[in-house]
Amino acid sequence: MSDVVSAVGSAGRITDVAGKASGVLGSIADYWGLGRWLDRRSRSKDVDAAVERYESLYGTGMPDEVRDLLYAKYVAESRRLDNLTEVLSIVRDARRGRDDTGTKPQQDWLDAFEDGASHAYEDEIRALWVQLLDEEITSAGSFSKRSLATLKGMNGTEARKLRVLCSWSVEIRDQTGRWVPVPLLQSPLECGAGANGIPLSEVSMLEDAGLTTQMPGHAPDVYVPPNSTCVIRVNATPATLRNDSDQLRGYRPTYAFTSIGIELAKLCVLGDADADLPSILQSRLSLVER
Repeated sequence: MSDVVSAVGSAGRITDVAGKASGVLGSIADYWGLGRWLDRRSRSKDVDAAVERYESLYGTGMPDEVRDLLYAKYVAESRRLDNLTEVLSIVRDARRGRDDTGTKPQQDWLDAFEDGASHAYEDEIRALWVQLLDEEITSAGSFSKRSLATLKGMNGTEARKLRVLCSWSVEIRDQTGRWVPVPLLQSPLECGAGANGIPLSEVSMLEDAGLTTQMPGHAPDVYVPPNSTCVIRVNATPATLRNDSDQLRGYRPTYAFTSIGIELAKLCVLGDADADLPSILQSRLSLVER
């Protein structure tokens, strides 16, 4: 992910990825027809050709309102093309030297990605699309089309809040052995700059976006058996919770990530908040009634 972040930070112009990419990225560019689109746009003759065709068919000048509609559609498509090309350009820069590695996604997935990434006008959102494509090429099947649809509906503010939520999240193993993010919310007794966790009001916005939920069952609670320990991960580093009592102790978060939220959390760094997350979680362990 660091390669992608670096590439995002240095990118700032549209490049002809179809002419420079090879391997998996080149085949994706070919599938989207980026080279043909860029070539046509560079000559700027699409609209003029449409006008001439209309006049040859009907023997009269095209009405101004129809001509204006054609130009508006052309401008809108060009902007979406810029977004899509910028995303693929950044991925290409991040994967330089790895063009031939990875797997090309299925066509229906690429169609859904094209639809979403071409509407990514904000930098925060575009960065998520970049990371998503890079991750999907590296590990096929990481992101469902439902996740693509959710990301398409997100705005820059929600993207920033997702990163903040992930920074305040640790990972625990669920019953299948999969590492799942668990958020540390701000305690009702805490407030201000010294509070440990993300405020509830900010998490509720992500619930509207379909990334978090208050419904039980979406993520396992944290349990530490009596007189035992439990291993969690914080920023990809193992950490240990302990329970020195003879009773089961655990942590039940008010909010959990949805299945889509868990997928999109892969695009963020988990547990990099400027705080001692294991100690915070340790302090919030309480007795669990069986």
